[in-house]
Amino acid sequence: MPRIPIRWHWTVLVGAFLLLTVLMLLVIILDMERKAWLNNQAAQAKVQVDRLADELKIPLLAGSAERDLIVKSFLDKVPTVMAIRLRLPNGKHEDFFKDKGSGGDSLPELDNLDEEVRRLPLASLWYGRRITYAGKPIGSVAVRFSHEQWRELASTLVGRIAIAAVLVIAAAAVLVYWLAGRMSRPLEQLALAAQKVADGDYTVQLDVRGNNEISDAAQQFNAMVRELAHKEQMRGMLGRYLNPKIVHEMFESSQFRIESSRQEVTVLFADMVGFTAFSEALETEQVVDALNRHFEVFHRIIDYYGGHVDKYIGDAIMAVFNHPNEDPNHVEHAAKAALAINKACARLSMLRPDGAPISFRVGLNAGSVIVGNIGAAQRLQYTVIGDTVNIAARMTALGQGGQVVLPRPTFARLHPGFAFDSIGQRVIKGVSSPLECGMLRAVDADTIKNIEHAVALALDLSATSATDHAQDATHTG
Repeated sequence: MPRIPIRWHWTVLVGAFLLLTVLMLLVIILDMERKAWLNNQAAQAKVQVDRLADELKIPLLAGSAERDLIVKSFLDKVPTVMAIRLRLPNGKHEDFFKDKGSGGDSLPELDNLDEEVRRLPLASLWYGRRITYAGKPIGSVAVRFSHEQWRELASTLVGRIAIAAVLVIAAAAVLVYWLAGRMSRPLEQLALAAQKVADGDYTVQLDVRGNNEISDAAQQFNAMVRELAHKEQMRGMLGRYLNPKIVHEMFESSQFRIESSRQEVTVLFADMVGFTAFSEALETEQVVDALNRHFEVFHRIIDYYGGHVDKYIGDAIMAVFNHPNEDPNHVEHAAKAALAINKACARLSMLRPDGAPISFRVGLNAGSVIVGNIGAAQRLQYTVIGDTVNIAARMTALGQGGQVVLPRPTFARLHPGFAFDSIGQRVIKGVSSPLECGMLRAVDADTIKNIEHAVALALDLSATSATDHAQDATHTG
């Protein structure tokens, strides 16, 4: 359906209303004018018919042909008279016409007339009376008058009213179009602003002018946008601390409820080597800054490969792949992320107080976990639990800084672009039988290139983010 601006709706509506009003007024005016004209015509007809009746008395009594001359002379002298009918004393009728067809639709009956001139019940304007002499009826006469004068008067009225109507409707249409334009402009701005908000722009604010319903709508719209911006800000802030799925459900679902379930995932753990000595040798701010710089890069790498940072545990980070975002290649992506974390850590080149480089041990494990809300009623955490998580955490204790350790079953799910350097069977706490574990390496050129790209991108984004934070702090200060 084509879009029709509201100003055209109003212009057409007001124009149609005015046109209807003019037509109604035209009908009323024509009716009033016709009644006035008929009254005037009746007064003139009385005079004319009475005069003709008086002139015909003697010729009717004498039965002479003079009556024809009187009637024809009357027809010639009075331009509005179209026809005359006489009823003679013998009961016969004589009809006289100014021209052919001027008798009207039908000729009147003259039997029941009295001495007062009255209009006869016909469509045409016939007026008649009885002719008497010495109180005795000697005949009757009826005169038909023309409608032409009324037609001319009505035509003049219609023409003048039509001209006035065109001028009034045109002026009203221009005025209404202008007023409707002024009224619709804020609505158009409101619709445009609403579209921007729908596209995610929460900086839109409307100018509030006047003190009417439109200005009230603009104020309410601005308040709504501010509330949406606040909600989006809260969503972003909560997204830093909570699982994205929980944040989405909280803001988008009217019935927020997360059910526990089992899920096949890959779990990644990375913890700092020698964190206790490191934290004791530096100021608190320096420790936090070092951890945050590493975790910022790690987070971007994990995000690049489709994983989700489940939690930070002191100097360690735990990430989950294939939850909450489904990823059929989650084991491969987790392996690349693990190798990229160690490579990024080496690229950061941050040193410990003893001069040794800061390094992280990374552990991987793939398997089934329980996904759900864990904790007390007053404080819940949406996370993953199970042997798969425990084994991934235990893997970090089997390697050195810069190494990625994983069980043989997890490595078996990777494509040939990786190598497994076995460290033998290891007894894992909480696991009934020993597991063969080993170090993970990337040997395929495409895999190595992809890891290098992820590391470079994460470092660039982290540097940009750090610069933005520093500028914001400077402006705030």
